[in-house]
Amino acid sequence: MGRVPRSLYGEHHVSQIHQVRDGRRRVRPSLDCIQPRACADVLTPNDLAEMPVLALPAVSLVDQAIVPMLNDVVLACDVFPTDDTDAVLDNPSRDDTAEALAARLDHLVHSVTAVEELSRQARHAATDDFTKYETLVLSYQQYAERLEHAVAIRDHALGVLERAFGFAARTAAEPLVAEADRVVQAFTQLAGAWQDQSAAFLGEHPDVELLLAERQAQEQAAQRTEAMAARERRYKAVVASAQEAIRQGIVTEARRAYELFEREFPEQCSTIDELRQRLERCERAESDATARQALDQAAEAHARGDLESGVSILEQVDVHGLSRDVSEDVFGRWLDACSRMAQSAGATLVRFAPAQGRGIVLYADPDYPNGLRVFSSLGMGTLFPQGKLVTDQTVLRRARSFREAAPLAPTSWFGQTSYPGAPSAAAPIRH
Repeated sequence: MGRVPRSLYGEHHVSQIHQVRDGRRRVRPSLDCIQPRACADVLTPNDLAEMPVLALPAVSLVDQAIVPMLNDVVLACDVFPTDDTDAVLDNPSRDDTAEALAARLDHLVHSVTAVEELSRQARHAATDDFTKYETLVLSYQQYAERLEHAVAIRDHALGVLERAFGFAARTAAEPLVAEADRVVQAFTQLAGAWQDQSAAFLGEHPDVELLLAERQAQEQAAQRTEAMAARERRYKAVVASAQEAIRQGIVTEARRAYELFEREFPEQCSTIDELRQRLERCERAESDATARQALDQAAEAHARGDLESGVSILEQVDVHGLSRDVSEDVFGRWLDACSRMAQSAGATLVRFAPAQGRGIVLYADPDYPNGLRVFSSLGMGTLFPQGKLVTDQTVLRRARSFREAAPLAPTSWFGQTSYPGAPSAAAPIRH
């Protein structure tokens, strides 16, 4: 069985291995501590788990004492495992496997260090060449800018020649156009020469192209990072604007900020849901406040005996988006006001309520026995104005009577009528 060449392993490392094997230096348990087997020269797969770990010297990949100069580095990279080491690893014994693995590890350490050194020196050389390439590109860009300026002057001279009036003016303009054209041609040649020179330099120095691609990738990564940071700042600013508007109860501004956030950040589903819920609560609070004001105004109208104004005020309430309690209060107060008005006319009312807080109050017209007329409507839009004849069988079948309001006893004081029994806005009326 072949041995690993000592040149691959090093005298110092071989000496340490023999010291461990002979028991003179017990950094790790020696091979003699392992129980002998019947066939000690051939290892089975389970034997590798019992093989002791050699105490190899600590090696730093950046230790300058280990890293040779460039010529030695190239020589170190040319060292590959020999047939002897491959044979040892294919048919190992305990001693030979330990030495072969240590040799391979030592070789890998030196090879990785060599590659790092070659990469460092190549990058240093490419950096110098890149500076030269940038100079060539800068020269080309300067001549290209001057070429654009010369073309603009030439075009202006052509325009002057076309607009020249008289023989003398045209005679003076023609040489100017010719001179401008010669200048354009000269700058074209110079710019092309510098461009060709920079392209040729890049072709002769492939490492410069690699460095250029690397820097471009870094610039793109920096741009992406900045774009992400700007988007994050925008995200926080829009969210803060929406939250502040909601906190202050400015519904219009809160709605605008919410729609802006939803348009710019559609992927932020959880934040969109949170803002929408807070906006809905804000809008509901504003609608409830407006409805309560209408209830107060209607109560004042009833107290004055102006029942028609009270009904009209409640009819104009936007019942969409109200909280359930306020919606029931408005609906109940509206039915109560309609009932009081009908009592003065001796009419019997029925109601049709297709949804929470919305409905129609109707009464029978003797002239139209197959229909009902609209007395008042709440939250039904313009489809059911007062006095409209309703013949829809769905409405007629579902129309129901409701509890009449208690009549108010009027009292008079110095000629003015008031209704002390009129309900206040704080007393809800539910139907």
